[in-house]
Amino acid sequence: MIRVQLVDDHEVVRIGFRYLLEGDAGMQVVVESETGKQACKDYDALLPDVVIMDVSLPDISGIESMRRILLKHPRARILMLSMHAGMVAERAMQLGAYGFICKRSGARLLISAIRKVMAGGRYLDVEAGVKLPADKGSSEQEKSLTSSLTRRELEICILLTEGLSVIDVAGRLHLSEKTVYTHRKHIMDKLGAATSVELSQVAARMGILV
Repeated sequence: MIRVQLVDDHEVVRIGFRYLLEGDAGMQVVVESETGKQACKDYDALLPDVVIMDVSLPDISGIESMRRILLKHPRARILMLSMHAGMVAERAMQLGAYGFICKRSGARLLISAIRKVMAGGRYLDVEAGVKLPADKGSSEQEKSLTSSLTRRELEICILLTEGLSVIDVAGRLHLSEKTVYTHRKHIMDKLGAATSVELSQVAARMGILV
């Protein structure tokens, strides 16, 4: 039995997915999570085999939720869902998603994707418009990520775009204000943002904050 966690803030979407998955032999929805923070707690409590995670959630983004889960459970199998593709799909795969599915694609693709990731593979919807990244740790992937944020930069970016000041971020992460200012400069340079408002807009487009 494949144990599935559904993460989406729309009840009607969760009902539809549950009906689809539980109508397929060998799959069971063990928990439904409405927010990103709840998704992290539910994963810790139940350790499902596969997580179906919407990118757009009301508190923290699905991308950030995935990142938090993977920090504690690096082998978690997470499939991301979104109405958007392109950079969002690429970012999700770079950060460790096992797969990405566009919501406009056929629902039956979800079952194929679940089976593929359970077999150890990765699944990228052709509608996403991007290619699978190279295996983790490969030199080609490292080259492709030279303009991406580091894990620490991503963490700081999330906090800044949630409205925290540099002083607040420094206190929360136990860093000096100078270090946070330096990270913020690197983040804004990499994302091409000149102001805090632009940073939030770019982060949202990348799927870092939705």
